[in-house]
Formats: sequence, structure tokens, C-alpha cells
Amino acid sequence: MSSSRNNTLEFSSVGSEVLVSGNSVTGKRYGAIQLVTDTNFSVLTADNVDQSTGSLTGFGMGAGTILYGQFNAVTVTSGLVICHKY
Repeated sequence: MSSSRNNTLEFSSVGSEVLVSGNSVTGKRYGAIQLVTDTNFSVLTADNVDQSTGSLTGFGMGAGTILYGQFNAVTVTSGLVICHKY
């Protein structure tokens, strides 16, 4: 049997937070960010997502998108997202 954890169970066991337009969070750990509506971020920082060739901020992303990573700073300019803790 593999020693890897089931991400679905891991996310659900530690909870989630809903963020809407104008919400800003730092210092927390999110393993996935689920976009419920079309969303624009002004801050989206992850320890393991290389943004050196492009940024994940300043443009709209479509509803239904799920971003995976180790996010520790999120600011929602517009939209509604569910941030899944890990």
C-alpha cells in the first residue's frame, strides 16, 4: 500500500474557508483554491508554484478552475473562492 495521503480526505479533514471580493488572507496554508465564480486575484502566493515566467494575478480566471499548490497569501479582487486548508 502506498504511503501517500488521499488529498480529498486531507482537505476535508482540516476544513475550508470561503473568500469573496475584498478578502485578504496571509499566514494560512491552502492546498487548493476552488473558483466558484469568475475570479481575479491581486495577491496569490505559493511556496511551490514558480511564477517567474508569469503571474497568476491581475487577470480573470473562470469559474470551475481549481488551483493546486501550497498557498500562503491570497487576496480576492473580485469573485468567490473556496480555499481548502491542508
